[in-house]
Amino acid sequence: MKLLDGIEVRQTAVDEAPEVARKAVDFAGQIARLLGAEVSVDHHYSTTDRFLSRGKSVSKQPLEQWAAPGRFLLSAGIDTKTPADGVSAVVLKAASGASEATLFADSGLSGLLGDPERQPLVPEGDYGAGTVGLGLITALCALVVKWRRYRQPDVALVEATSVLSWVNWKAALAGDLGQDLQREGDQAEWPVIECADGHFALVYTERDWPSLVKMIADPLLEDAKFSSFRKRSANRNDYLAVVRQWAKNLTKAELSTLFETHQIPAAPVMTAVDLLRDPLLLHRQAFSETRLPDGVACRSPVLPHRVTAVSGSERSPAVETEQERLPLEGFRVLDLGIITAGAGVGALLADLGAEVLKIESETYPDPFRAWAGDAVSPFFKGNNRNKKGVALDLKTDSGKASFIELVKTADVVIENFRRGVLDRLGFDYARLKAINPDILLASISGQGLTGPGSTNSSFGSTLEASSGFAANIHYGDQRPYITGRNVNFPDQTVVLYAAAVITAALSQSKCGMHLDVSQRDVALFLSGDELEQVSAGRLVERSARVDIDRAATGSEMLAMEMAHNSSAFMRSPDGDLVKGMPFQLSRSPLEIRTDSPAIGEHTAEFI
Repeated sequence: MKLLDGIEVRQTAVDEAPEVARKAVDFAGQIARLLGAEVSVDHHYSTTDRFLSRGKSVSKQPLEQWAAPGRFLLSAGIDTKTPADGVSAVVLKAASGASEATLFADSGLSGLLGDPERQPLVPEGDYGAGTVGLGLITALCALVVKWRRYRQPDVALVEATSVLSWVNWKAALAGDLGQDLQREGDQAEWPVIECADGHFALVYTERDWPSLVKMIADPLLEDAKFSSFRKRSANRNDYLAVVRQWAKNLTKAELSTLFETHQIPAAPVMTAVDLLRDPLLLHRQAFSETRLPDGVACRSPVLPHRVTAVSGSERSPAVETEQERLPLEGFRVLDLGIITAGAGVGALLADLGAEVLKIESETYPDPFRAWAGDAVSPFFKGNNRNKKGVALDLKTDSGKASFIELVKTADVVIENFRRGVLDRLGFDYARLKAINPDILLASISGQGLTGPGSTNSSFGSTLEASSGFAANIHYGDQRPYITGRNVNFPDQTVVLYAAAVITAALSQSKCGMHLDVSQRDVALFLSGDELEQVSAGRLVERSARVDIDRAATGSEMLAMEMAHNSSAFMRSPDGDLVKGMPFQLSRSPLEIRTDSPAIGEHTAEFI
């Protein structure tokens, strides 16, 4: 199902727009095209030479002649010939010297990548431009739904560095508390270790330690100095030495089998070659066959979501009103999401005007509530402001009955449980559709709903390794790094993409569907050019490595964002700093309207 069928989009730029800004617009334009929009470009863009430009038409028509109500502009800056009334525009602002390096440095992300004794790192490739492009497509989809529902045009303003700062929101919140996060390199709790044919990301939770000890079967790990999290932290070098010695003679495939058998969420650091032959990605048909401009066959990543079912009835026609509306006003979202990948999507939909009910219980709260032992942690607040709190235990008959009544009144259900959990609770898509044919179920997972290994547990850091992202973070010696708990890059980027496709779906005349959104596939899509070149048997051409002397700390990045009145971080009504929005709307500004709720704070309003 093409979620943006019938939408006309034009890409443009000011002459002085930096390359990274034009690439970001290209990312958004290509996603819009693959979602079904008719996308044209002006002379600032090519339509043949890059994965992200291909398939678009060239328009020589002056912008003022092309402009008409119901059309949409994607611009890296905007020239003095402003479009006519009725055109909605997504405008990207970027400093004249902006680049991949400045985006990662000024947002503080580079400060968390690499070895603390060496320079901070910038990933190879277009991850900065691609992430900004995800912010642009989310903004575009918000403008589309606002036009389709209310016939109201609007302008979305996106600042390039602010999107990356928004991704690095945990560093900003920690900096606001005087606890600037630091890169830890080899001493990280979740380091990358060497193995016989590459590298492996050692990711595990506190509860996984006994399984790790059993798997490695080295009596040194049974020493009392490793018996608690605190003791392991104090003796990290010692236990990591044992793990590294054990892993160095095992292959990535052998390690993968061992970790999967013991249900530990570690993962191999996969290269582009690994990804192109990965069984799960092949099962998901994650690549399409195409050709490079010179006719050589290659494979391109497809969009990171699947529509597995469609149902529903016709929506009401557009209602024209003079009062400015938020794009998602009137929609109700049942948010079963936790941590970031699920809860963050609900937060962004709430920012866009939806009524979002945060559903959890005393027996199964969002784990982010307990960060640092605080029931109202800053991390929880960051992903749950603008929501209502409803307490339901979906394992009880009464909780199930109340949830069914809410589903009857809802438009969207968001979940990012481990695969199979929603089915075991009795609320798979077939059941939800039987209750409400118009329901949209958004399943956000690490690697998709089906396929070999899809049920394995995964974290953002696991997915950094398994998506190819980590393989592109190194000092030139090909020794990769991951961000660890500090960022979890795929957790953040999937929020943008999932919010975009949910919003686009809500603009359709029929909305009942099951969306399968994979975090790994989102990260994969950001390296499309590399995957095309490698699949064609060519070496990937990289520009000269850019070294940066230092990157902003979380507190410095926050100060810069606050100084230029960015919406990436805002104060909630109780005065606490929370994650804001990756873009802002001109005519219907996005705001933090309410604090994050206590468990069940608003249950009586809805049950």
